[in-house]
Amino acid sequence: MSRCVWVGLVSLVLVGVGSGCGDEASDGGQFVPEAAAGSAGASGGGASAPATEVSGGGGVGPSGSSETPNAGLGAGTPVDGDGAEQMVSGAAMGGTAGDGSMAGAASVGGTASVGGATGMGGATGGAGSGTPAGSPFPSGVTRPRILIVGDSISAGPGCYKKYLLADLNAAGFTSFDFVGEYTDDCGGGVMHGARSCSTAQQYTQPTFTLQAECGAGPWPGLSALAAEYRPDLIMMQLGVNDVWGGMATENILASYTTLVQQARAQNPNVVLAVAQIQKIRPMDAGGDATFARTQQLIEALPAWAMAQSQPTSPVFVADLWTNSDVAQTLDGVHPDDAGAQRMGQNWFAALSTILPKN
Repeated sequence: MSRCVWVGLVSLVLVGVGSGCGDEASDGGQFVPEAAAGSAGASGGGASAPATEVSGGGGVGPSGSSETPNAGLGAGTPVDGDGAEQMVSGAAMGGTAGDGSMAGAASVGGTASVGGATGMGGATGGAGSGTPAGSPFPSGVTRPRILIVGDSISAGPGCYKKYLLADLNAAGFTSFDFVGEYTDDCGGGVMHGARSCSTAQQYTQPTFTLQAECGAGPWPGLSALAAEYRPDLIMMQLGVNDVWGGMATENILASYTTLVQQARAQNPNVVLAVAQIQKIRPMDAGGDATFARTQQLIEALPAWAMAQSQPTSPVFVADLWTNSDVAQTLDGVHPDDAGAQRMGQNWFAALSTILPKN
């Protein structure tokens, strides 16, 4: 029997035991646009800690270089969407932006707790002494390895990562390591496995290719990344390019299901935090339709996660939607610096209920 367990007063829900494995679907709506690879390794929990190579996880990106995920993108080059050049603007998108509040709570889809939690800057150090009571991680996992999988929102200009790291450290969370294929191109030293222009469907493949302006590839899918970096926690923030490309909600969720299965094939006890992606309204003729598809996806996600969650491999829903603001973007999709800070705070609200605290 499925059950919903509230985890603290933050924007996260641990969904209960369930089943359901949809087949991966393809509707031909896949597109891309983004760029290059980086050196493998990990960055520790300290906000000022340099990226360090993980024992056994070395190697370099598929190109054999140490480029960052968006190297080579010109000022006018699209980094997501339908391939059309995107205008850069800081103007508010009428009728779609949030109220700017960093507090408050609401309900999305009847199950997910929402509302952003603010974080503070700074850094701490140290490591945990044991797996805390109620931890979703197996006994002995005191310093979880975190793999971020996503598109440009996570790869770059996905600069929320450095703000998330600072917020976690300031609150006393330092016993973790970010791992992944690529170096952070935002100055935060956070390793990750995200590729700009990518879709959830592409990550289900062993490797995938992108348009030339996005770095071509081939790039490793989730199964390869999970085998290489052995994550204990996967932060999955995919779906922006899927909805922007017109893919139906059920097909996106089918890709999510495949990704969960692939992650568990590498680690049966993996913990997953799947994002209800932020509000987007692209500055193109299909902006309204994209916003509507995005809303359908985030409303469907809690029930999907409830069906996927297992006692030994829980699936969390991280609400990035409710406390996001389209006005805090460069182009209706990609967060500006204020939007990146807010996204970092929203991810902090989620991870602070999952990670061990010193």
